[in-house]
Amino acid sequence: MVIIITGYSGSNKISIAKKIAKKLNLNFFDLHKKIEEYEMLSVPEIINSKGNVFFRKIESKFLKQIINDNKGLVLSVNEGTPCYSNNIKYIINNNIESVYLKYSIDSLLKNILNNQNILNTFPKNYTNNQLKEYISKHLFERRLYYNKCKIIIDCDEIREDDIVEKILLSLN
Repeated sequence: MVIIITGYSGSNKISIAKKIAKKLNLNFFDLHKKIEEYEMLSVPEIINSKGNVFFRKIESKFLKQIINDNKGLVLSVNEGTPCYSNNIKYIINNNIESVYLKYSIDSLLKNILNNQNILNTFPKNYTNNQLKEYISKHLFERRLYYNKCKIIIDCDEIREDDIVEKILLSLN
């Protein structure tokens, strides 16, 4: 079984994916960590030095390679992955269990503001209202792709362990 976990920044994709992998005794991969290990650069460094087009091409290549090489895994992909290079189409056409962790804009804003590492990936010097508007714009553009996932979990006001249980029940 191949399970892909996606959602916007601040949706706890990696943590949830790890818990699902552990419960199902499957391998866990973080797509961007695999790319960083291969390139020996962080994602921002790759984009800054080689460009966004290069990054999206290698991201798509790694996505397909990891899926093809592993029949039992949980893969966490970043918020943009489903939206580029026909990645969502590949996921759908290959009968992969795709999960969208759906949060409200207010919940995402709260999660992002409470995690400095995530907050650092957003434009600097934004007020909370500007950041909320930025998130809203991105979600508007990306929801079309996210909503193509087989499983959509409404995550607002739900503990992470309960989200994991909802996903596991949806897989059965």
